[in-house]
Amino acid sequence: MKRADLRLLPAATCIWALAVLGVTAGTSAAIAAGAVIVALALAAVMLIGGTRTRHGIFAHLGILVLAGALLFPALQRHGGTDHLLGEAAREGLIVELTVVANGDPAAPTAGPQWSRTGTQVMARTVRGPARIGREDTRLPASLPLLVQADGDVADDLARAQDGDTIRVRGSLATSGGLVVLRIYEATEVPVTGANDRSQAARHALRQQARAATAHLPADEAALVRGMTSGDTTGLSESSEEMMRRAGISHLVAVSGANIAFVLAAILGPLLLAGVRRRPRIAIAGLVVIGYVWFVGDEPSVQRAATMAAPLLAARFAGVRASPVAALALTVALWSVTDPVTAASIGFLLSALATAAILITAPPLARAIVELSGQRLGETMALVLAVPLVAQLACTPVLILLTPEVSLWAVPVNMIVGPLVGPSTVIGLLALVLGTFWPAAAMVLNTVAAGGAHLVLLTARAADALPGSRISVPEGAGGVLLALAVLLALTVAVAARRAPAVRWVSAAVLVAVIAPGIGRILPLGDAPTWTLAVCAVGQGDALLLRAAPTAEHSPTVLIDTGPEPAALRECLDDLRVEGIDLLVLTHPHLDHTGGRAALTGSYVPAEQWICPLPEAGRDVVAAAATTTVATTGLTWRQEGLDLTVLWPGSAEDAYSASEREDGSAEGDAANDCSVALSATWSDGTRLVSLGDLEPAAQAEVAALAPGPADIVKVAHHGSRHQHEPLYHQLDADLALITVGQDNTFGHPTEDLLGLLRGSGTQIIRTDVHGTVALRADDPSAARSVGPAR
Repeated sequence: MKRADLRLLPAATCIWALAVLGVTAGTSAAIAAGAVIVALALAAVMLIGGTRTRHGIFAHLGILVLAGALLFPALQRHGGTDHLLGEAAREGLIVELTVVANGDPAAPTAGPQWSRTGTQVMARTVRGPARIGREDTRLPASLPLLVQADGDVADDLARAQDGDTIRVRGSLATSGGLVVLRIYEATEVPVTGANDRSQAARHALRQQARAATAHLPADEAALVRGMTSGDTTGLSESSEEMMRRAGISHLVAVSGANIAFVLAAILGPLLLAGVRRRPRIAIAGLVVIGYVWFVGDEPSVQRAATMAAPLLAARFAGVRASPVAALALTVALWSVTDPVTAASIGFLLSALATAAILITAPPLARAIVELSGQRLGETMALVLAVPLVAQLACTPVLILLTPEVSLWAVPVNMIVGPLVGPSTVIGLLALVLGTFWPAAAMVLNTVAAGGAHLVLLTARAADALPGSRISVPEGAGGVLLALAVLLALTVAVAARRAPAVRWVSAAVLVAVIAPGIGRILPLGDAPTWTLAVCAVGQGDALLLRAAPTAEHSPTVLIDTGPEPAALRECLDDLRVEGIDLLVLTHPHLDHTGGRAALTGSYVPAEQWICPLPEAGRDVVAAAATTTVATTGLTWRQEGLDLTVLWPGSAEDAYSASEREDGSAEGDAANDCSVALSATWSDGTRLVSLGDLEPAAQAEVAALAPGPADIVKVAHHGSRHQHEPLYHQLDADLALITVGQDNTFGHPTEDLLGLLRGSGTQIIRTDVHGTVALRADDPSAARSVGPAR
């Protein structure tokens, strides 16, 4: 790379930063920041000698002023639209808008189970006429928003397809920085002429690609299509989350890598066939245009295509073009023409990763060669450097999305890299062949699915390793921490020859890697939770905690699951400092087998057991006191109250067990399960049912426990349930503790149907993993551990 390649970079970076600031904080903030930049540049002119340097600063200032003349009006238009929609949301006004779908409408597949109702699609408003309340107005800019629909309107919305224009009527709300439009009416705006034919051809190609992968397992089929066209329809939530945590979610977001694969797939054969340079470049350019038309207008695609255009044009003219300069030009152009796209997460990640690869990967590769004592060649060093710098550059933005990092993201990217290229190219060939030879397309997709399967296996293995979820501070704190680490790494690499830097770097590595020290390092705040359900396989482990605002937050553990290791991992992930009360609901190993993990700071101060004689064998010997829990027993601490609902005695458990109709497990242990009512200071109430069978559940219902906000479903969601009890509890949220691929068929469709029929939302440990949430705000649930 030459110095001239970086000429546009400072001005383009400033323009991009102003666009992001303007979109997120408002036009006034962007203008103020622009004034500060100009003032600093002028101060530098006054303080720095040298005519050449001054000319360079003035050149950048000129570019910045010209860009500002385009950028600030664009930000003003964005602000005007944002203000109109924000006012409508605050006043609860009905709006009529025209939007363009950014994908195929579908039921939500991500997030907690309770959010998966109706149909939704990301869309962008269309500039022009709109109706807000009773007034007709005009939207001066296009903004992204999430369109949601329920009932019959969901069916109307579902008929739309990616790229369709829809006239919608509904009400607005805001969630963080996202505008949500809940619609009551949806009407497709007819498109005629060439646009109609173009849309129809595009939809037909997408349907053909889905048909050519329909014979594959759902996750592999979705991943093959995702790597070729970004269509991830059918990808399970667990696989999507697993890929995100492993740092390879970018594989299903079409970006510069896909454009590069397309160009390689076209230019390589044409070069071998002896096609001359200009026709070769022209054909490649037309193919890229067609590919962008097919995959849609995702921000990462727009960035990559815009960057490819000047590079191909320069190559067509026979002159050298700088990829760094092309990237700078791309970022500046999108910033001034569409600041919303330039500030989007997809554009940010794509541009940051590309810049890191182009600018920092070569010098880092040279440093790796030097540090290895020439044992590694330049090619292998680049293989290491490219995923490393791309991941590091994106980390501050990724922390804003999810405040956690994985130690395995870079190794996973290195492992799957050799698989992704061939699988993507084979998938692209299948896409082309499918237009006239569907059978051949199915064969090629099957081959590509082999690579996709290995990618998923790699991600699954990495997700199960220690260090796959390291919590970091949320928001600005996490971003600043990431930037500080990046700055420290940059200094360490740049000054690697200084002995002091080597000693400090070695000391830091030892401190971070040393076993056990991670728990005492202030890498992040403890997750804010008052209720957590641990994924411990086919077993129970539930944690309750008083509101974290209390000076001391009492913590209760209900059961330990079957394995100590899984329980210990859950306690570590949730930063549990101690256990005030352990409740062992009944003497079965799937509820007591993990108690060996309760050592050291995890030794409970108290423990409750059920009244069966054999329950005494399962106590934690080091605990201070053991109490037999029977109906009416209470435990009250600041911010959290517990009351035992069942059993009244061992005889009650024996009596209920004798009345069970084939649902018991040969003893009275299940019906001796300690059923609890837990109430937080704000009135939120949980009822935990252990493994109670129907007869014992009927006894609990006869006690009239009253309504609850949350219920821990009995016996892992087995079919043996007492329906009136669930109707009486009328919970908003149900927790199902169940193991993946268990042999019991838990949870059963009967139980799930019962819960859904009453409008109860569901969290399952076999799907969502270890989940932490505030009892008073289940919508803030956060997965902090893998599903088991």
